[in-house]
Amino acid sequence: MPYVPARPGRLTTGNNGAVLEMRTQCEKCGTPLEPMSTNARICSYECTFCASCAGAMADVCPNCGGQLVPRPTRVGG
Repeated sequence: MPYVPARPGRLTTGNNGAVLEMRTQCEKCGTPLEPMSTNARICSYECTFCASCAGAMADVCPNCGGQLVPRPTRVGG
């Protein structure tokens, strides 16, 4: 059976096609993460954590086991 995340990212479309869901807080500690934040880390399922929590988890998503990487910022928030 394939992995299905508890809170999958919703794929939305804008003028330029598919975009990331920009979750607004760390899933572990609740730290606010604005669209322009360079503190956000995500996995391929868009699970979202702050850099501090991601580092404490060795940059491995606790939900899917995927790699946590810096989330791109969004111009215009």
